[in-house]
Amino acid sequence: MLFRYIFLLLFVSNVFSQEKGLVYYGFIDAIGIGNSKGPDYNSYLLFNKEQSYYVTCKDSLENVIEKEAQKTYENEEGGGAIYNGLKVSEKGDQVVYHIEKNTMWSNFLYEKQIYVKEVAPKIDWKIGKETKKIGVFNCKRATANFRGRNYTAWFTTEIPLPFGPWKFQGLPGLILEVYDTNKNVHWYFKTIEYPSKSNEKLKYISKPVKEKLNSYSEYKLLQKKIKEKATDKNKLISKQFPGVTFIDPEIKQMFIECEE
Repeated sequence: MLFRYIFLLLFVSNVFSQEKGLVYYGFIDAIGIGNSKGPDYNSYLLFNKEQSYYVTCKDSLENVIEKEAQKTYENEEGGGAIYNGLKVSEKGDQVVYHIEKNTMWSNFLYEKQIYVKEVAPKIDWKIGKETKKIGVFNCKRATANFRGRNYTAWFTTEIPLPFGPWKFQGLPGLILEVYDTNKNVHWYFKTIEYPSKSNEKLKYISKPVKEKLNSYSEYKLLQKKIKEKATDKNKLISKQFPGVTFIDPEIKQMFIECEE
């Protein structure tokens, strides 16, 4: 009898721990423009009680017209940028976060796929008193400075798991919306399945053998090299167009993570 009870307890515990959630977000990449005026990508976060898997900028998540359409976005000063279609790839930009291992794996496309493995970053969230409703969920406001930008996040304790889109985590509830002060980047809630009946399994990032797996420190050095390369390119172009001023790029106008 005792054996049966223990077996049932372990079975129920295992099923509960494997219960999945699937939340769909929109991700607006308005880096260098602000005010959420930029390409709008489809994203989703798959999670259970142990880990999460996030992906955006993936071929299969976007339709052909959006991928190929050229659009111009302007900021309040009249400047802006022209995007020749969405910046997507076969695997998309991915982030995996595992609670027990305290580890985060990520990859994203910048000329080529860049892969990073790091200790899960600790975000010093400050939880405020403000609340708002997102979908059917009551949400609380939290703020933090993270990797060079000041963020506001809206999370719900009705799903008491510490996950969110991209690298955001560590709050006592699921993050449904998050954006930086100038809305250079903006993740917003679309729909959720919790628990989810999706057949998709939580997974890790598949990295080609020849590709380097960077630490976060190595990734920051890589950012600087990419910036220097862009600056050198500007110098060469400026020689061909005397009298025209080319503004050198800043890391904050090139990457989501922009701490120097």
